[in-house]
Amino acid sequence: MANVRGHYRKNGSYVRPHTRRTKPGSGSRRPAVPQPRPAGATTNVRGHYRNGSYVRPHQRRLGAPVVVAAGGGGLLLLIIVLVALFGGGGEAPAGTSPSPAVSATGAPR
Repeated sequence: MANVRGHYRKNGSYVRPHTRRTKPGSGSRRPAVPQPRPAGATTNVRGHYRNGSYVRPHQRRLGAPVVVAAGGGGLLLLIIVLVALFGGGGEAPAGTSPSPAVSATGAPR
C-alpha cells in the first residue's frame, strides 16, 4: 500500500490524501497462493480485457449442458424415435397386400 499526498490535478480539481494499492512489480509483494482447482470438468481461460479491466488467466469450471426444450419438445422427439424404431403399425400402402402371417413352425396359417 502506498500513501498518496493531497494534490491538485491538471484540471484544477483537488485530490484528498488517501492510501492506494501499489502497482504490480513495485515494492514488496506476498508470494502467490495457489488456488484450489475447481471440481469437475474445467477449461483454461486466457487473460483478457472485460469492460476495460484486465482479467488474469484462470481455470473455469464447465457447467452442465443446457437442454433447451420448448413445450415438451424432448418428449415429442422421444415418441417420434420410438414410433420409427417399432414400425409405427400403420396401414399398408394402396395396391399392396400384406404378407401372410407365419407361425412359429414356419408353416403359413
